[in-house]
Amino acid sequence: MDLIFLNPEFRKTMALFQAIQRRKTMRLRPWLFLLAAIAAEVAGVTVMKLVSDSGSAAAFIFMYAMIGLSFYFLAIAVKDLPMALTYATWETLGLTCIAFIGFRFFGESLGLYKLLGMAVLMAGVVMVNLGAPRTSEN
Repeated sequence: MDLIFLNPEFRKTMALFQAIQRRKTMRLRPWLFLLAAIAAEVAGVTVMKLVSDSGSAAAFIFMYAMIGLSFYFLAIAVKDLPMALTYATWETLGLTCIAFIGFRFFGESLGLYKLLGMAVLMAGVVMVNLGAPRTSEN
């Protein structure tokens, strides 16, 4: 059993498997940062709505911190993802979340034109994603 680990072919196979696993993790990481950027943006903009009613200094600080954190995460994501794809996804998903939060918690309207506009934006993000360059799997 121990002899299999000494086999050079087995070692090569294991090294290749580990490299593939690292690549998969590395490809997922910028998307996780992009999702974190969207979540921070949504939190910041939601608090912005609350701050407009209360004017609390702590809420203003939290709002600016979330928006700043959103840009920080976005900057990390854009290192590994195409800029157009990153920005389009960030804005579209952020806008969609904010629209539904406004509808659900703040009584804002969500009419046909808003829904249609968000659908067109989402279709645009899909098209931008399809047009993004692919990395080779060497």
